[in-house]
Amino acid sequence: MSEFNNMKYTQLFRGPVYVSPYPTYNFEELFKLQDVTAEPTTNEITIADPTRIGLPTLDSVNTVSEINITGEAVSFSPRAAAVAMYGSVENVPSGTVTDEEHDAFLNRHIMLEHLPLEIESLTDEDGTEYERNKDYAVTHVGVMVMPGGALADKIAQASGSVGEPKSVQIKVSYTYPSVDVIKPFVEGQKYFRILFGQINEGGDNERRRILCYYAKISLNGGIPLNQGTDFGTIPVQITLMSDPSILDAGEASMWRWEVERK
Repeated sequence: MSEFNNMKYTQLFRGPVYVSPYPTYNFEELFKLQDVTAEPTTNEITIADPTRIGLPTLDSVNTVSEINITGEAVSFSPRAAAVAMYGSVENVPSGTVTDEEHDAFLNRHIMLEHLPLEIESLTDEDGTEYERNKDYAVTHVGVMVMPGGALADKIAQASGSVGEPKSVQIKVSYTYPSVDVIKPFVEGQKYFRILFGQINEGGDNERRRILCYYAKISLNGGIPLNQGTDFGTIPVQITLMSDPSILDAGEASMWRWEVERK
């Protein structure tokens, strides 16, 4: 006779999702997922009975070819973005730039080579130095000329071709922060192991661990680029397939569940 079990088994599981490059078990948390669901892709193979009117089914087999796990990432690291978009990510250390040259126009944003952290000086070709928040402003992409300032006046007085906007050459010295540079869609499909580590807020507070052996990760919709009144979430899809290294008939090759028994 089986052991009596009085667990509730209601479902309110929460916990992190870890990712490791296949075939390793070196897991890291790339993103935080909410509203995660898993749905199998089933295939039915049937054969009709040719001896009966209407050709009723003689035999059928249902198979699961893959499992699609979908969720929304509420935290999405640069490495997660590179993985989901089949790209690469490279860390560029902080540094300093001296006298980076650009043409300055009125009502235009000047994109610097790096994200500006602190502007040390902005001068024109005559060596005149201009004042921040009076002659120019620092933006998220670089710098822009402020209307009414001395730099704007010099641009207005500059000579130029007919029909072309006037400009003056400037030199910008600045420091820039360390950044992660993501280059999407430059690499092929990669495969991963996925590990869910969870605890049930309902039920009996039992822990659960789900190991997914062989998976690919991709976007499952659009990436929010400029949020409104709510935090942006990134739709993520994890597709589980049979691990090609697991061949035994009695072994699960897509995923394995471990549920704590209390």
